[in-house]
Amino acid sequence: MLLAAGCQEKPKDSAAVGSQAPDFELQDLSGQSYKLSSMKGKVVLLEFWATWCPPCESSVPAFNRLYERFKEEEFVLMALAVDEGEQVTDTLKSFGAENGVLYPVLPDVKNVAGFYNVISIPSTFVIDKEGNISFHHMGYAPDMFETISKEIEGLLKKSA
Repeated sequence: MLLAAGCQEKPKDSAAVGSQAPDFELQDLSGQSYKLSSMKGKVVLLEFWATWCPPCESSVPAFNRLYERFKEEEFVLMALAVDEGEQVTDTLKSFGAENGVLYPVLPDVKNVAGFYNVISIPSTFVIDKEGNISFHHMGYAPDMFETISKEIEGLLKKSA
């Protein structure tokens, strides 16, 4: 089994809804470190995407709305970018500025997407306060954000 660097070994279905989310640690574009296991007690949304993916670009405004709506609560939204290349940081910064991305963008330099069994982007995971995957959506559909929003609301209220 090929493991993402910095991740613990997990079973093949480790990214299934109801399972413990695979841990990882990555840095955002400004160098701030994000370690999933240190976010227990918060609802976490992971968005796997790329700058060259038109549906991913189309989803930015809706993810911005989710981020703005829940940022004052126990909620974290992170975009894990699967872009590659020597200039990936510059590419991601440029994309973020051009598209008004408000939430942290983390270059997926450790292939966390592989550890989450991401086979198509965009791919969205919602992780509950205990670190379990509670929701997964593959692809893009404009109405998916209502479903994601309700999932986040329910998880935030669950242990409030």
